[in-house]
Amino acid sequence: MLVSVVGLGVEGQKATISLLKRGYSVYSSDINKNIDLKLLKETPLTNTDKLDLEIGSHNLDKIYKADAVSVSPSLFNKEICKNVIDRGIFISDILTKHKDIKTIAVTGTNGKTTTSHMIYHILKNQGYKVVIGGNGGGGFSGYNDLLLEANENEYDYMVIEVCDMTLAFCNYVFDIDMVVVTNIGCDHMNVHGTIEHYTEEVGEFIKNKPAILNWNDENLMKIKGESSDPLFFDTYNHPLNLFGKFNLQNAEAARVACNKLGIDNKKIIDALESFESVEGRTIKIKYKSNEIVSGKTDNVDALKAVLEEERFDILIIGTPRKNESCRYQILDYIKDYSPDTLIIFPGLEDTTYEYGQYLNNLGYTHDVLVIKKIKDIIKYIESKKETKIFIGGNGQEKITEITNLLKN
Repeated sequence: MLVSVVGLGVEGQKATISLLKRGYSVYSSDINKNIDLKLLKETPLTNTDKLDLEIGSHNLDKIYKADAVSVSPSLFNKEICKNVIDRGIFISDILTKHKDIKTIAVTGTNGKTTTSHMIYHILKNQGYKVVIGGNGGGGFSGYNDLLLEANENEYDYMVIEVCDMTLAFCNYVFDIDMVVVTNIGCDHMNVHGTIEHYTEEVGEFIKNKPAILNWNDENLMKIKGESSDPLFFDTYNHPLNLFGKFNLQNAEAARVACNKLGIDNKKIIDALESFESVEGRTIKIKYKSNEIVSGKTDNVDALKAVLEEERFDILIIGTPRKNESCRYQILDYIKDYSPDTLIIFPGLEDTTYEYGQYLNNLGYTHDVLVIKKIKDIIKYIESKKETKIFIGGNGQEKITEITNLLKN
């Protein structure tokens, strides 16, 4: 079977890898001749002879003659995707077994990964066969990988983490039975434009579906009527082995969702008591005499949720990509928070210079250090005693690497 992959961002590269690993012949293309193929280059593959890679253009003849076509979520509303769908060769219209699985989609600005894993953990504890995946940027292997896995094996439930930028795409690819929305906050505004438009997109996503919504989110309250059966969550009030009040909301979202699925409340509570933090998400560590909290907080709402929990002496913050100007708002909040020392390191990209310039324009006067190597960040932490340190911002892979070094 020949599958064409159109667009080679994170999702497209992960789709290509997933298909090759399963033995498919693959034609993958991207019109950007400068596309970063880091994922493809760094993934060990034994059957690269089955890959036909084209950079700088799309060969439409090859695409339309494929048995199935996987189109990047960012291209879902483009003409090329509409043509693929019209021809009946979009991959989710060829491989359709996944649409028969009871499907829970978890979306929102923050808390998606933890809430998805909590639901997965509860269902697994009850003996169900559950598959989880989705958003490639969130640490999963991508939507394509989830679709392929669900079509190859037998499952009772599928849990999807849905990135807020891929709502329309996921609405088409998956047959969603329930939506959980953790919150609506200011992230990816370069894509959404305004918070109002983002809210409208979420409203369209939950339309005519049962939805579990955050009672504390005023934007979600504006669109609750779009759901065919809205239920609401507030704060979990049972034992939970996780840092932060925000995780109590994630746990309550998972509890309400699983209760709606028919799981006994006591069994849900018992399962959540044994739930452990997902890798890369917020965790508290005791390192020598220092108290450290670490986790990806790549937008101002996520950072604020952690920093409001307690006071930290030092913040170690990873930088975003150059085009993600909305994420620079993190620094506006840090200016008011005023840690004793702010350390910035290359997170998703080395935009430490741009971060420094932004801080200068804010008139930031506290100590700022730039540390570019992870080993030097560890050395800096080791030089401190009885200090409260937060490690976060952008750059999940690097934050996870730092966290694992401190844990071990």
